[in-house]
Amino acid sequence: MAAVGRFIFGMGAESLNVTQSSMISKWFSDGTELATAFGLTLALSRLGDYLAIVTGDKIAKVAGGRYEWTLWVGVIAVGLSLTAVLLYCFLDIFAGKALPKKPMKKEEIRFSAVLHFDKRFFLIAFITMTYYAGVLPFTSLATNFIEAKWGPYTVDNKFVYKNASTISGIVVLASIVLSPLLGKLVDVVGYRPYFILLGSFIMIPAHCLLGALNLNPIYSFVAIGLSFALVPSALWPCIPLIIKEENTATAFGLMTSIQNAGLAIVGVVVGQIVNAYVSATDDKKEQVKGYNYAMAFFVCMDCIGFLLTEWLIIVDHYSGKTLCKKSQ
Repeated sequence: MAAVGRFIFGMGAESLNVTQSSMISKWFSDGTELATAFGLTLALSRLGDYLAIVTGDKIAKVAGGRYEWTLWVGVIAVGLSLTAVLLYCFLDIFAGKALPKKPMKKEEIRFSAVLHFDKRFFLIAFITMTYYAGVLPFTSLATNFIEAKWGPYTVDNKFVYKNASTISGIVVLASIVLSPLLGKLVDVVGYRPYFILLGSFIMIPAHCLLGALNLNPIYSFVAIGLSFALVPSALWPCIPLIIKEENTATAFGLMTSIQNAGLAIVGVVVGQIVNAYVSATDDKKEQVKGYNYAMAFFVCMDCIGFLLTEWLIIVDHYSGKTLCKKSQ
C-alpha cells in the first residue's frame, strides 16, 4: 500500500511541477523577471521539503511515536495546496480579463512537435538530468554519509557527527535563501548558460573534497547549496526563451520526464555502490569506502553536466545568443 501511495503521490507531484512551470511561463512570457519568479517558486517549494524533513519525526514523537499522524499533517498540507490551486484558477480567470494578453495558439497534444524543438532544448534537458542526478540522490544519503565518515571516533568530529542532519539540510536551506536573489541576478545580467556553467563547476570540487578528504564537510555542503540555488534559477527559465509559448507545457513535461528517468537510474546505481560496502561489513572504515565511491560517481555526473553546458554555450552562440539576453 505504501508503494501504491508513493506512486500516486509522485504522479500528482510531478504533474503539479510541470503545470506550475507552465503557469509561470504564461504570466512572464515576455521574459521580464522570469528567473526571479522561478527562483521564488523554487524557494517556497524547497521550504516545504525542508519543513517536512525537520518536522516529521517531531510530530511523530508528540503523537507518542505514531507516524500516521505525520501523514495526516501531510494530508492537511495537500488540502491547503488544493485550496491554493482553486484560488489561482479564480484569480487567473479575472486577471486574464483585466490584463489581456497577446493571442496564443491553443496547445494541442502533438508528440510530433517535439521533433521540431530547438536543439538547445535537448541539451538543457540532459544538463538538467545530469545536474539533479548529482544533487538529489546525494542529499538523500547525506546524513548517513556524514555519520559514517565523521563518526564519533575523534573529539574533532563529534560536532559534525551530532549535527549530521543539520549539516545535510544546509543544501536545501541555502537554496531557499539564495534562489530568489540569484534569480533576480540572472534577470538583470542575463548570460544564463554561464551561470549554469559556474554552478556545475562548483559541484565538482565540492564532491571531490567530500569523497577524497576528511575535512569539515560544512564547506562542501554550503558550496552545493549555492550551486543548487544558482543552476535551477538559470536553467528552467531558459525553456520559454527557446520554445514557442503554446508548446512550453509539453517541453517542461518532457524535460521533467528525462530528469526523473535519470534520477531513477542514478538512484539505483548509487544505492548498489553504497550497499555493496555497507551491507558487507560492520567495519565503519570499509563502509565509508562505499560512500566515497558514490562521491566519485557524483563527480562523473558533475563533469558530464559541465561539458554539456559548455556545448550549450557554443550552440547558443551560433543561434543568436538568445539565452544570454537580459530580461526585458
